[in-house]
Amino acid sequence: MKTLRERVALITGAGRRGGIGEAVARKLASAGATVVIADLCAPPPTDVPHPGIGQWEELQSIAADIEALGVPALPLQVDVTDAASIQAMLAKLLLAYDRIDILVNNAGAIFGPSPVMQMAENAWRRTLEVNATGVFLVSKAVAPIMVKGGRGGRIVNMSSLAAIRPRPYMAAYAASKAAVAALTQSMAQEMAQFGVTVNAVLPGDIDTGMKQWGYQLEAQIMQRPYEEVVAAGVARIPTGRLGLPDDVASVVAFLASDEAAFQTGQLINVSGGRELA
Repeated sequence: MKTLRERVALITGAGRRGGIGEAVARKLASAGATVVIADLCAPPPTDVPHPGIGQWEELQSIAADIEALGVPALPLQVDVTDAASIQAMLAKLLLAYDRIDILVNNAGAIFGPSPVMQMAENAWRRTLEVNATGVFLVSKAVAPIMVKGGRGGRIVNMSSLAAIRPRPYMAAYAASKAAVAALTQSMAQEMAQFGVTVNAVLPGDIDTGMKQWGYQLEAQIMQRPYEEVVAAGVARIPTGRLGLPDDVASVVAFLASDEAAFQTGQLINVSGGRELA
C-alpha cells in the first residue's frame, strides 16, 4: 500500500551502500514517496580516523536503483555543516519538486574515538558539527518550507542508543547524539502548532559499514580477535543478533506516515533490547 504517495522525502547521509540512509530511502520509496538522497560526496578527511563518506557515483547508483522501482529519486550533494551548501541543495530540490513533506536527518560520522584525556580537539568538534550542528542546520532550513507549505510534515532525526547508554572512548559521539535527542524534543514542541511532528530514532548495534569499522577499532584497541569482539557485542543484545538497516528504516517509515500523526518528541530505541542488558 502506497501510504506515502505524493510525498517528497529528503534523506541526508544516504550515499553509502548497506547503510541506514540507503535503507530508509528504499523503504520510503516503496511506500510511494519521491525521495531526494543527499550526501557529502567528498574524500574523507585524512587528519582523523573515519569509516568513509558516500561518494557521488555511489549516491547516483543508489538513486538509479530506486528509480528502477518506478519511483523518482534525486541525488544531491550537501555538506550538512555548511548553511550555504544546505541552501544550494534545497534550491535544487524545490526546483524539481516544489515541496518537502518528510525530512530524515541521517547524516552522521565518528571522528577519532579515544579516551577523553587523549581525544583530539578537532575530533570532538567535527563529530559535534556533523552529528548535532548538521541536524540543527538542516532542520532550521527545512522547517520554514514545511510551515509555508501548510501541509504539515514529518522530521525524523537519527540519534543513537549511545545517547542514553554511552560507552568508553565514544564521548564525542555520545554527546552529539544526546544533543540530537534534546533538539528533537525541544523542536517537537515548537513545530506541533504547524502540524509538523519531530521524532528521533535511536539505533543500537546495526550491521553497517560504520559498525563493522567500530568493531575492528575495538578489536585493535583491546587486542582481541575481531570475531570475539563481534560475538561479545551480540551477546549483549537480548534478541541475539545485530540489527539490520531495514529494522531502523521500518520505524522511520512509520514515523513518516499519517499513522504516526499523534507521536511527536519521541525517542524510539531500535536496539533488540540492548539498553536492557
